[in-house]
Parts: sequence; structure tokens; C-alpha cells
Amino acid sequence: MKYAEFNIDSNKIEFLNSVFGIESVLLNGKRISKKFSFSGITHEIKLHARNLILESKYKQFDNKEIKLELKENGVLLKKQFVKIDKKQRFFWFLIAIGLGIALYKLTNLLLEYLYQ
Repeated sequence: MKYAEFNIDSNKIEFLNSVFGIESVLLNGKRISKKFSFSGITHEIKLHARNLILESKYKQFDNKEIKLELKENGVLLKKQFVKIDKKQRFFWFLIAIGLGIALYKLTNLLLEYLYQ
């Protein structure tokens, strides 16, 4: 799912994020970075002689948006805020519930084993 687009000179940088937390960065339609992220990550972009950084930041229980910052040599060039897809939020909610139940059951089994 495409979330954001930055135009630098005559180049297009696109940020995509899947339901499973895989972030991709495309430069003029070609994938240049693909990483897993739960709360944000840094993508390095080589644009001719320029070294750019695209940082994604996501706070799970905050305002439900991804903050994207495009930087060059530590200087902020552009910033965007994009809303998280409702399907993605629901998917992670289900995973959290499933992990909570599994951890609860595992803890109970461990305690039963220890106190036999």
C-alpha cells in the first residue's frame, strides 16, 4: 500500500508499507530499500551524489499515523504524516491478543509444572 511520495528535483521517492510491517522505498519506480519495522526505521537513499535518509516513526498507541522525514546530512528536507490503514491496525490488534493469550497459557503451564 502506497503511503507517501516525495519529489526531489525530477526524482520520485515513494514509501510503501504492508500489513505485515514491511516497509519499501522506491526511487523512480525501482525498489531501493525493503525492511521490517514495528515502530519505524531508517532507509538510506543514494540519489546521484546525494545521500538521503528517509526515517519512518510510528507510535503504536499514539495518534495512529506514520511520521516520515526525508533528510540530507541531518537537515530536514521534507516531512509528511500519513494515517495508518484500518486493516493494518486491526491485524496488529489481533496479533497482540493472540500473543497475550498464548503467553497467559504458557505461564499457567509453567507454573503448574513448577508446583507439582
